[in-house]
Amino acid sequence: MATLVLSTVGTVLGGPVGGAIGALIGQAIDQEIFGRRGPRVGDLGVQTSSYGTHVPRVYGTMRIAGSVIWATDLVQSAATSGAKGQPDTTYSYAVSFAVALASRPLMSVKRIWADGKLIRDEDEVFKVPTTFRFYDGGEDQEIDALVGSIEGIANTPAYRGLALAVFENLELAEFGNRIPFLTFEVSADEVPPSVELILGDATAGLIACSAPRTVVGYAAYGRTLKSGIESLVDSFAVELVDDGARLRSPGSSAAVVVSDEELGSSADAGEQYRIEREQRPIAQLPAHVRVAYYDPARDYQTGEARASAGDIYGSDEQVELAAVMDAGQGKSLAQQLLARRWANRDKLTVRLPPKYLALEPGARVELALTPPRWVVERCTVDRFGVVVELTPSWLPLVAVAGGSGRVIQGSAVGMQDAQLALIDAPDVFEPTTQPTFLLAASSQSAGWKSIRVDVAAGTQTLSCRTAARKTVLGSALSVLSAGNAHLLDSVASVDVELIDHEQWLTSCDDEALVGGGNLAILGGELIQFGDALPLGAGRFRLGRLVRGRGGTEWAMTEHGPGEPFALIERDALQPVALPAWLIGSSLGATLSGPANGASASIAAFAGESCRPLSPVRLQSAITSAGALELAWTRRSRRGWAWIDQVDAPLGETREQYRITVEGTLGSLELTSDQPTAVIAAADLVQVGSGPATIEVRQIGDLGASRPATSTITIS
Repeated sequence: MATLVLSTVGTVLGGPVGGAIGALIGQAIDQEIFGRRGPRVGDLGVQTSSYGTHVPRVYGTMRIAGSVIWATDLVQSAATSGAKGQPDTTYSYAVSFAVALASRPLMSVKRIWADGKLIRDEDEVFKVPTTFRFYDGGEDQEIDALVGSIEGIANTPAYRGLALAVFENLELAEFGNRIPFLTFEVSADEVPPSVELILGDATAGLIACSAPRTVVGYAAYGRTLKSGIESLVDSFAVELVDDGARLRSPGSSAAVVVSDEELGSSADAGEQYRIEREQRPIAQLPAHVRVAYYDPARDYQTGEARASAGDIYGSDEQVELAAVMDAGQGKSLAQQLLARRWANRDKLTVRLPPKYLALEPGARVELALTPPRWVVERCTVDRFGVVVELTPSWLPLVAVAGGSGRVIQGSAVGMQDAQLALIDAPDVFEPTTQPTFLLAASSQSAGWKSIRVDVAAGTQTLSCRTAARKTVLGSALSVLSAGNAHLLDSVASVDVELIDHEQWLTSCDDEALVGGGNLAILGGELIQFGDALPLGAGRFRLGRLVRGRGGTEWAMTEHGPGEPFALIERDALQPVALPAWLIGSSLGATLSGPANGASASIAAFAGESCRPLSPVRLQSAITSAGALELAWTRRSRRGWAWIDQVDAPLGETREQYRITVEGTLGSLELTSDQPTAVIAAADLVQVGSGPATIEVRQIGDLGASRPATSTITIS
């Protein structure tokens, strides 16, 4: 038997000042082997002067303390004052020293603090007397003149590859006549570095992966390569496999479809289990995840974000990430780590035939199970078969809002009377691969600011914020009648009332309607309105309607009084993505903080943003041989119109349909991978003669569309 694991990788991390050879050993994305222990957040703020201290490799912008690598003795100066015969002598001290900042080149040093006090501001002006020199750590770095004059040129290295800060005659009167505790705001890159760049540089190319997410800054440091980067790999879910020369991202991101018949394959004649599935007990999973990081809003001091799985018993996991990020990114990481820990509780083992020998850790596999998509954790070659260990495929959540700590509380403008709405709608802004709802919020007050909202989704909770601008939100005063999704509706109208009576709805011409203007959601239907007649007190009569936009024609017959109305505007609605397994769960949202506790809910989240559109133009006919011929036209949520005279992109990883025929005696069901189907006369016998109902649904990656329906008489 052979197991595909990550090979041992050793290198020196920390540059020319100390550092030991380390190893990164472990199965791709296997946390038990890869581990999550490393340097603690806060270590970068501790200044040292010990031999062999590890100097970090800095990326982006950070605040670090560095290591004192050279210093003179204190230089005493005396000043005499007072009357003749009674002199008063005072002494002051200064010192010169050099601090190693980073073991890779830096672009600049910005602000400097001494004992927590700012002694060099953003304009590079010092507030205490000293002469300062910065060496960026480049390969052409020269010997510092002061150090060379004292130690001798032959005994003084240029410290190439090591960024230095040199202070000459720093006056110590402000610091109790001692070398103060210094921290530096340094910048190594012009733009926020990506995780991909950090891992590639820190390992000298031994890791080559696709990880485009960025941080403000990061410090790779520790006694081993593993300790320097493992928290980054784990926190950002970087998938790595070993190709014999380096660690890289898995090959293709496309899912490998495995049929039911291929499960349970074995070289032995005896039967094998088709699947082996197990779940870790809830008590072994973290109920809370805390992520410690460096927060730029707090002058790069330590911040902490926390995610909770609700009132569930479990451990409290602490993640130390030596990265600079804002509070929102920290909160998002905590939520994602918690979601991934819970998603990976499910383990699946399958035995596959030799055609799957090329599977490698990190590959995606699609099975006829729930959930359908899995990720390969480990592959074991067993004679002529492959034993594959899988965990559910996991997608990160969108960014959620977080706070940086204590702030001065002002008046709660636009919060006391705020109201919420959760909108489960098709893609209206940009394509998404995650189930996403839109958070709408408004109030009667004139002012507005973003408000924190706590969302309960199934057994999980997350925090987000409303959009920076108030939603044009209200409710229906009348019931919109059914209409036609293919024609401009000049007859029907609906009255709506806005929460904020100072907001306004405006009319638009046909050209603006064609361009997508005045798009709104009413209940579950996306509409456009050409006429907006003001009725006073925040009320409007909407007419000249375009109905059933985005495939929501199913909702045209489901309107009722009081249903929510919201104008679709990108900066006034907050998209909130959820894991795929929460489709069908109830959602609840509640305003947090000093607000009035307003709430909104969805009884069963359908994930309309990822749901295929129902097929159209369903045609059926009985042939002379008694067979039933069916044909239809598919639609795509990646393109609502044939603007270029060709089919819209599929929008799913595969094309598949489910056809159901319901007759007087019974029903039959079949699938098709193309927009046609033929049901033989012999199969129609089980349906019975007489009227029959036909339904066709497109099967998407995360669910099925609503049906296209037709009726026919079977003789």
